[in-house]
Amino acid sequence: MIGSKWINRRAFTLRSSATLWQSCAHPAVAREVVREVSDKLVRRHPHVFGTSDMRDSGAVLKQWEAIKREEKQADPHYLASLPKALPALIRAQKAQSKAARVNFDWTEVRDVIAKVEEELREIKEAGASQDREMIEDETGDLLFAVVNLARKCKIDAESALQKATDKFVARFNRLEDELKARGKKLGDVDLAEMDAIWNEIKKDAGC
Repeated sequence: MIGSKWINRRAFTLRSSATLWQSCAHPAVAREVVREVSDKLVRRHPHVFGTSDMRDSGAVLKQWEAIKREEKQADPHYLASLPKALPALIRAQKAQSKAARVNFDWTEVRDVIAKVEEELREIKEAGASQDREMIEDETGDLLFAVVNLARKCKIDAESALQKATDKFVARFNRLEDELKARGKKLGDVDLAEMDAIWNEIKKDAGC
């Protein structure tokens, strides 16, 4: 019994640490995660935070279990425990991974790619309609499908996007340096010239 409790605590600690670690690069998100954890601690431990006078360990444990049951009754759905404060890419990938555990998942990667292509067609149609709400909705669907593709390929979507952004910033810095070498600056050059330099930078980088 003690071993089981230790394992549960260990699993909780690892999950909590992972959540905070993933959020540390997002200060606003980290604050929300800490707030959610803090609210849960206060809610589940009224004997500590002044709303209950229970001191007997057995009674406290029963009260704690009762509070947990009430929380589950409030929203018993399978994905209800998914933290809303997580960064969107991480939350999407966690939702997809959890759904996959109960067999709600594409069998092959090609099926996920087909879904990405389908969502891309739909966002093109939405763009043609000029309907901002529809464009936003379809953009979200496309992003969700791409995150699912990353998950299916065993790639962390958040890390992949961070790397892509770092690569963009590095190339843009080189673009700016090249313009300075030509006696020019950002904002005074048209897209055609910048695009030509950009393609040279990509060629030098080998991708």
